[in-house]
Amino acid sequence: MKKNKTGLIFLLLFFAPLLPGQTVIGQYEEEAPLRTWNILGFVSAAGLGRGNIMTVIADSPAVALSNPALLLDLPRFCFFLNGSTEGASLFRFALVNTGVLQSMSNLWAKTTALDGGGLSLKLGGWALSFGVAITEYFDRPSVRAESLANNQLVYELHFGQEGFLRTWNMALARTLGRGFAIGLGLNYATGTMEIVTNETWIKSGLSIKDEKKSRLSEFHFNWGLSADISQSLRLTISLQPPHRRHKNSSSLYEYSAPAGKTSIVIQGEAEDSMDLPLILSVGSRYFLGPKWWVCGETNFFSWSKYKLTWFGEEETRNFRDVIRFALAIENMSSFFLFGQPLSLTSRVGVQVDPQPMKAPRSTYTGLSSGLGLRWKYLRLDFGASWGQEKGSGKSLQVFRSSLSLTGYF
Repeated sequence: MKKNKTGLIFLLLFFAPLLPGQTVIGQYEEEAPLRTWNILGFVSAAGLGRGNIMTVIADSPAVALSNPALLLDLPRFCFFLNGSTEGASLFRFALVNTGVLQSMSNLWAKTTALDGGGLSLKLGGWALSFGVAITEYFDRPSVRAESLANNQLVYELHFGQEGFLRTWNMALARTLGRGFAIGLGLNYATGTMEIVTNETWIKSGLSIKDEKKSRLSEFHFNWGLSADISQSLRLTISLQPPHRRHKNSSSLYEYSAPAGKTSIVIQGEAEDSMDLPLILSVGSRYFLGPKWWVCGETNFFSWSKYKLTWFGEEETRNFRDVIRFALAIENMSSFFLFGQPLSLTSRVGVQVDPQPMKAPRSTYTGLSSGLGLRWKYLRLDFGASWGQEKGSGKSLQVFRSSLSLTGYF
């Protein structure tokens, strides 16, 4: 996994020790995923092109992390690999714009990774899949701040935060007859989060290091149901129950003052946790004709139940329940290239993605598009999504582009 992060140099207008954050951060609390709080499973390139809809159409085994019942729509054997680049602009996070560190504009954090892969097998009325995906990033823009006196560097600060969550999935699906299917997925996730702040007073050599590291782990299941009401209409339901993410944290605080021959080291450990919300999704797909279809998805997140302990203390997160909406239309056409038959699927989607903070109330509105090219047993999908936020007054932006290869046998 390769991760690229932007950086910014701040000029402090006066020389003073750095003060801790003093205002409500909102969108980008320390544990907040990059881009959005509202994450359900893993979105492949095809799903990204249709507005992040993943619970109504099966393009690859990636669907098992969102609605495992749809595994029965795949061929007998199927595999996929997915790579993505994603990013978000931030204004208020950690030490930035919450205390004495001020920026003139939004800052960007970006990540690039081979982020998903898996395979599925269908036998009779059963389907089984295995997969792994990076489902959350915790990166922030890296920051360097400086203070000058008489045009001489007298103080500097470096801040960095990075982390991710990788989810392993095993899913089983079974047809119930008459167009009904049900599926169950078992998910185990592990990851890390690291936050480091280094301060140095150049002339005296005094330095302070504040480092926090966490190892994350969780186990949860998800299940899904699909029902073909008619030849044209399908309805789906998927559910991810509330569950707890365990967070084993350690802290290291180092104070060094060579002039006074002083060295102080303080270490700490804690068993922390996050109580994550129930996620309920309802979706539908309707065929407008042989080559056109539309699909929609509504996701409910019970964020009002969210709880977090950070080094033994329960943190305040003033969250509300939210509902995310997405709608997409797709078209499939066939043609010949060098005498070979190919099919091309075009996708366009829109989504409305409210964030859970009560103040400020913030919502991302996004547009998506994508293409899928299939030749015999292989399909190459590309998807891209861009969104802009309203509510914080900072017009934050998010983007993601993704490419996946899927094989059918």
